[in-house]
Amino acid sequence: MELINTTDITGWPEGVLLGYSPLKEGLSTHILSPDEKKEYQTFSNAQRKQEFLSARYLLRMLIEELDIEYGVLELKKEEKGKPYVLLDEQKVYVSFSHSKELVMAAISEQKDIGLDIETTDRVIDHRIVERILNEDEWEVAGEEDPIKLWTIKEAAVKSLGTGLRTNLRDLTIKKIKKNEYSIRFNDDKSFEICNFEELNHQIALAY
Repeated sequence: MELINTTDITGWPEGVLLGYSPLKEGLSTHILSPDEKKEYQTFSNAQRKQEFLSARYLLRMLIEELDIEYGVLELKKEEKGKPYVLLDEQKVYVSFSHSKELVMAAISEQKDIGLDIETTDRVIDHRIVERILNEDEWEVAGEEDPIKLWTIKEAAVKSLGTGLRTNLRDLTIKKIKKNEYSIRFNDDKSFEICNFEELNHQIALAY
């Protein structure tokens, strides 16, 4: 489990920590809360169990980096399922994403965030690209890797807190400069996006 050095990444927001962990076998469940243990016990798939535990260990490593004194750590979910952390009564924003190889997590005390990752060798069918882009985005689509477009939109809906219940064509991508994009949702809400490659993954953070 390690921090990713984001100091030289153009567009990365101040105060957001990013870390990753390979999916690990044999991790103890002792760090889980009673509710988390109940959720963990519902999983029959071994990889899903590894993802779940690896993410919780990674979260605790990142929180240690914040250097906040607290007695009780609670990982909560908003009504629509978006996670956040309570350290005693202090709210910390968190977002998880995983691939078949690893799990990543981003945390921030100040910024509401959404994180998405995909392996760079994943193939996105062109028909999927057509389903997620609206008419105003085809100029972007002609320039960008489909994996990049997918992670950017997924990060935005994670920050929005609606997940795939949101029609991805309702979000319009605009390129600002290297690594930096913006997304507007139905002319109602906008996000800044930082996108880059690391560890053979496309990584997008919305904030």
